Amino acid sequence: MSSSYPIIDSSPVVPRVLSSCPQCSAPVEFAVPAPPPRPATVLSIRCYKCQKTFSHAFYPTQVHNASAMASGSGGGGRTTSFSGMGGMGRKGRKIGTQEKPLETRYYDILGVPVDASTDDIKKAYRRLAIKLHPDKNPNDPGAEERFKELAIAYQTLSDPALRKKYNEFGPKESAPEGGYVDPEEIFGSIFGGDRFVPIIGHISLARDMKAAMQEADEEPEGQVVVDAKGRPVLSPEEKAKKEEKARRDALEKAAARKERVDKLVENLERKLGIFTESATGPSDRDVLRSWREICALEAEDLKRESYGVELLHAIGGVYVSKAKTHIASNQTFMGVGGWLHNVQGKYHVFSETVSTLRSAIELKGVFDQIAAAEKAGNLSPEERKRLEEQAAEKGLQALFKGAKLEIESVLRETCDRVLSDPSIPRAKAELRAVALQILGEAYLSVKKEGEEGREESEYVKVDTRQSRERESIRSQPR
Repeated sequence: MSSSYPIIDSSPVVPRVLSSCPQCSAPVEFAVPAPPPRPATVLSIRCYKCQKTFSHAFYPTQVHNASAMASGSGGGGRTTSFSGMGGMGRKGRKIGTQEKPLETRYYDILGVPVDASTDDIKKAYRRLAIKLHPDKNPNDPGAEERFKELAIAYQTLSDPALRKKYNEFGPKESAPEGGYVDPEEIFGSIFGGDRFVPIIGHISLARDMKAAMQEADEEPEGQVVVDAKGRPVLSPEEKAKKEEKARRDALEKAAARKERVDKLVENLERKLGIFTESATGPSDRDVLRSWREICALEAEDLKRESYGVELLHAIGGVYVSKAKTHIASNQTFMGVGGWLHNVQGKYHVFSETVSTLRSAIELKGVFDQIAAAEKAGNLSPEERKRLEEQAAEKGLQALFKGAKLEIESVLRETCDRVLSDPSIPRAKAELRAVALQILGEAYLSVKKEGEEGREESEYVKVDTRQSRERESIRSQPR
């Protein structure tokens, strides 16, 4: 079909970004520079209308004609919505401490300082209750409300548990029915819940995170002096106070870990005792069969908890590794087999540490993107939601990897104590190792719902090979 228009020349498709000038509000567009910038790169754009320069934070999702980009960046990856963790990078005081409560209104109502003793709080309440009782103020319409507030303040601050929650989270959460939003409780419920506590204890990473949030949220008093690298300059008194606090915190952490390991050792010895107190030897077939069934039933039950499969694999890996090291150390020539298993264990720790650091760096990168876009002032609601969901997913991954490192460290110490107990005979220690390996293999063999019937995982293949190795080692002459 002919046309009255002349032939029109074409040009390559150029990826462009739409924006607007904050000075004159004129809508503008600009070509994406080559090579395409990394997400959150701040670009300087000159407005065609007013000729003023403004900043624009670049993201691949803003690009029109994106197919023309020679190498795309970002986007396209699967993300998991976990909006409850969105905005993790925003500042703002969220958790108070016992020395510096989130708010002090209840203390003000009672007229006591934040460090008042329980007796001081009771005395203040008795004095004010007589003064503010509605019967003493019949002509005051606000007397009943003030007396009610006084009673609530006293009820909260006179109970050590409620007072602690009030200091940390404020009045709404201090009420017993308020549903405390405590990071330690949330962390524990996400990773295993109460069912895993007898096996791994309470994860201290949650407590450390809470303490870090409290310190980070503290408002600096007065003008803070910083050095050339932006670090605060501390006076000798402030430095000494900080060092003393660090020393005290280290002692508290060490004591908490010892108490945790002591309890886990007790629990694990009791559990392994089901096998060690019944078996006549490491090859007692009937007891071995029963113990395997018990371990498999427990593993199937625990896998239904939050992060159950992932936790069981982490726990099982430590159990099997420690059991194999103990058996090989006592049954191979000069303990060479145990040395080899120990080297493998150290390599595992190294690789897991690197993986955890990588996850933390990726999470920081997402927060940096959000901060840069907020500073430039052109972060759309859709882009914010996407980035916050991405931060939530990466944050959860980093948290689990950090928790996994801690759990494995605690369990290695627990297993060493159980298997190297000087108060038990060598034969019983060997039975413990056999029972521990079978328990670990049961944990490692669990699969997520819907994965049953698929090809054996690498965990199962490794465990099958390990079982054969264990039987081979046991059959060797001593």
